[in-house]
Amino acid sequence: MEKLFQHISLLSNGKFTLPYCNCLWIEDDVNCLVDSSPPEEQWQHIANQPINLIVNSHGHSDHCSRNYTCPDAQVLMHPAEHKRVSNGDIYLRDYGFDLFPDDSVRPLYLAAVKYTPRPADGEIQDGQTISTGRVSFQVVSLPGHSAGHCGFLFPEQGFIFTADINPDSKPFFAMLDSDVDDFIYSIERLRSIGPELLVTGHGSALIKSNISKRLAAYRDILYQQEEKILSLLKSGKRTIRELAKEAVCYEGRLPQPQAVYYIHECMMDWKHLQRLERLGKVVNEGDNYYLAPGQRSVLQTLG
Repeated sequence: MEKLFQHISLLSNGKFTLPYCNCLWIEDDVNCLVDSSPPEEQWQHIANQPINLIVNSHGHSDHCSRNYTCPDAQVLMHPAEHKRVSNGDIYLRDYGFDLFPDDSVRPLYLAAVKYTPRPADGEIQDGQTISTGRVSFQVVSLPGHSAGHCGFLFPEQGFIFTADINPDSKPFFAMLDSDVDDFIYSIERLRSIGPELLVTGHGSALIKSNISKRLAAYRDILYQQEEKILSLLKSGKRTIRELAKEAVCYEGRLPQPQAVYYIHECMMDWKHLQRLERLGKVVNEGDNYYLAPGQRSVLQTLG
């Protein structure tokens, strides 16, 4: 546990280890945990302390897996996240398991990600201020990763907790309610806020330098992925499953376990295709996708 500011500590092992995340521990008049899936060894720092309030950035199990262990805590998250934390079948549906079924993975997935249903007790909304006594922070809606994904701005301390917007990783948006346009909007919103420090949900957590530039490069990964998808369509790939085998969002190679990441890749490719349709670059006919009229000549010019 690393003390960041008075009353605020970071629970992190500095690694990108799923299904865990970096969390904030606010020890104040109201003891508050911001996200609740710290690595096992970090959890021990607060396991025996009263936890009065849990504020979740969103409803993915690597950010809220210990909610159920705190029956006396009030759990708050955006209303768009409430259903998936209450029902495992909804959680699987939201991750695309009904659209891209794999019977070898489905029965194992919830246990692997440490999913335990625990309904939220209340809602958070964009612009809301949460006070624990001497510490106050503001909810910042940052959709895209999921519809209800939020960050938390600590104006007095000059930092924002960005959860799953992390310039040191690749964008992830593999939910039914993920949206690439929203993701781009959220990245730009962070750039406009201009914090002195980002505290991210995974990895080394603290990003202190070149924040705007690094966020722009992170945003540009989304554009680069779409250019790859357009090139694959030009080469004759037609379906989401054909595109997913090329692992566009995972730089050409699916991580292990590949069966899980293949479903994630299918969902993210589909989300890119939805945006490309809105932009008029792609047309959809049943299960097949094609370059829109005129798009092939544009790619030839770029090539």
